Amino acid sequence: MSNKKKLGLVGAIALIVSSLAGSGVIALPQQLAFTGSITLISFILVTIGALFLTLVYVRAGKTFEDPSPIALSTYVNPILGAKSGFFYVYGNLISNVSILIAGLGYLEMFMPQLEHPVVLGITVITLIWVFIGLSLHGAGIITKIVSITVTFLLLSVIITATAGWFDFDLTQFKSNWNVSGKSSGPAILSGFAILIFSFVGVESVATNNEYIKNPKKIVPIATITGFIIVAIIYIASTTVIEGMFTAKEIQDAPASFAMSMQKITGSVIVGDAVSLVMAIACIASFLVWNLSSASAAKTSADNGFLPKAYSYTNKHGINSKGLVINGIIMTVIELILMMLGSNVAAAFNITVTLSVLLLLFPYFWSGIALIKKEYQEGTGKISTKIIVLISSVFLIAAFMSANLDELWLVIVLVIVILAVYSIRTKNSQKEH
Repeated sequence: MSNKKKLGLVGAIALIVSSLAGSGVIALPQQLAFTGSITLISFILVTIGALFLTLVYVRAGKTFEDPSPIALSTYVNPILGAKSGFFYVYGNLISNVSILIAGLGYLEMFMPQLEHPVVLGITVITLIWVFIGLSLHGAGIITKIVSITVTFLLLSVIITATAGWFDFDLTQFKSNWNVSGKSSGPAILSGFAILIFSFVGVESVATNNEYIKNPKKIVPIATITGFIIVAIIYIASTTVIEGMFTAKEIQDAPASFAMSMQKITGSVIVGDAVSLVMAIACIASFLVWNLSSASAAKTSADNGFLPKAYSYTNKHGINSKGLVINGIIMTVIELILMMLGSNVAAAFNITVTLSVLLLLFPYFWSGIALIKKEYQEGTGKISTKIIVLISSVFLIAAFMSANLDELWLVIVLVIVILAVYSIRTKNSQKEH
């Protein structure tokens, strides 16, 4: 890419903001409302932790040629890299399902039938295969739709984060403080998984060096600046909604930002328009994240950690076989959610928690890779140790936020993943 086409500081910040913000924020108010406005403390803690996790990838981008979580885990240990490849790829697949569910939540006001688990499940599965079909032939138009709709999505969130304060009621905020029935400690921890999900993608920034002018100088500044902008938008928008409505009103409204925009403008039409735009933005963003998941799977397959089918690309340069395999896996995930009878809120919460817990494995090993690299180079900076320590404490705290049922599900998934890996390794050895 010529230097003229590369992004400067402003463009790099915009890239980071658009990659972090989007589908992660639109379901936050409803999910956090089941705990209460005490999750403001959760938000501050998670933001600090996610900032230090971001710094891990900023430093890794300067030190490693490939600073992706899978590559960093592989640097620590090849077997860890193989396992992390599974965790990262399939954690993202579960996350992709949650993106569709969040988007459909904003369509509930137009299609109340989506509250039924079977209707929701069939719609999610249909969208999965429609988008895979579009992706197989390239998806330039959809990518443009994502860019436009995400801009409008962020506009609605920013307006809520600013103009919403005119409708903010401190008494209402206090009455919503802790509606979970839990003590303060567990209540604060209970919001960790959904909040971490909203920051998933911090690692993608460090892998965009080739698109940035003077990356060693601009990427770190843009990363921190973009992260702080997104964090402020997230905290301000979700906090103000807690002071605009009762916890019960927010819990019953998947389209929280549509509800806030309707109150701010006093217009039902504006609320409906926001709901529609946010739904389109979230659902369309599935295409981008689905392609990213297939790309990550290809990287892992190229290193021998996933089946060779993931390495195949069609004439359009798309990982077609990988997309189909991932589509089958996502369909199975949604069928399980249907059998569990999960509505929008429940299905979103389950998928987000499982995806985040799986992603924590490669995130954790990324920090260890950074320390190992510096020790081998004889540097061993104290600042790096502090960054990795705080990010690691943050990741371990995220595990503590899960309930027993969620941890059992993750354990089952890990056992299945390790079994598949063992079979795959044995077959690879036979081939050689």
